[in-house]
Amino acid sequence: MKIDIVTGFLGAGKTTFISKYVKYLSVKDEKILIIENEFGMAGIDGALLRAEELSVVEIAGGCVCCTQKAKLIEYICEASRQNFDRVIIEPSGIYNLDTFFSLFEHEYINEHCTLNGIITIVKPDFMKFSSMPQYEHIFLSHFLSTGAILVSDTQSYSEEEIDKVLLQFTEFTMARNDKFDLSKINVYTKNWADITDEDLETLSSIGQTNTEHELVNECHINIVENHFFLARFSNYDNMLAMIDYLLNNQDILRIKGFASVDGELYSINYTHNCKEIKLGKYKHPILNVLGINLDAPAINAKVKELES
Repeated sequence: MKIDIVTGFLGAGKTTFISKYVKYLSVKDEKILIIENEFGMAGIDGALLRAEELSVVEIAGGCVCCTQKAKLIEYICEASRQNFDRVIIEPSGIYNLDTFFSLFEHEYINEHCTLNGIITIVKPDFMKFSSMPQYEHIFLSHFLSTGAILVSDTQSYSEEEIDKVLLQFTEFTMARNDKFDLSKINVYTKNWADITDEDLETLSSIGQTNTEHELVNECHINIVENHFFLARFSNYDNMLAMIDYLLNNQDILRIKGFASVDGELYSINYTHNCKEIKLGKYKHPILNVLGINLDAPAINAKVKELES
């Protein structure tokens, strides 16, 4: 069984790409299982993919590179036993890719599975997070092993801005590993609407670059905190006020889940560089907040002020 991993930082666009990717692979009659990992207790990505009638299982409440790694192994083995042709793993946005390779130390996975490809999704403004030391190993683990880099939302940026980001990204990586060679990686900067079947065929067996480096294992439960709350707001403006309140704190990395307003359920996916609210119908109104040094009592007090 083939294993693909589609990785990238919070809000990069992994789920959007996977939806497009799997539609292409399905035409080839592949039996595909998507494994969705959400660090928080409630996710929306699995629900969105299931709405497209795709086979999806979810692992929530931790990262599959550390606290939920055993569950990931269990799902991969079961997918192989059920004769899936390919598993596509979408890890959490704080996933350390270095830990992925130890999966093949598992006897069954090593015998029945192959690493088919690593695809890393980045947004053009992702480098602003690279100065945060707690994310350095996360970024490096992606860049030093990926087979392809897809830049998302390029239609919102100029060619000069995209080129500047790629230069910054290369300088960032080479300053920490002088063996890194961007020319060995397939880099896609086109508008995703223009991605062709030929592009997707190349990506479907992209492999990895595997720049020589020391693998770093870290437990993200010691880096990122998760707080969740029932999200029932008296009106739409109060829901937006809650989101604004949270994002005013730079230590909050992501707001994700579902909120209820006047009988309507909205899916919410917000980071400092990704803002999305859509009508949804799949989950209970629970919002996850990921961040560092979260002030849970203050968050709960603000929720109580704005709730219905």
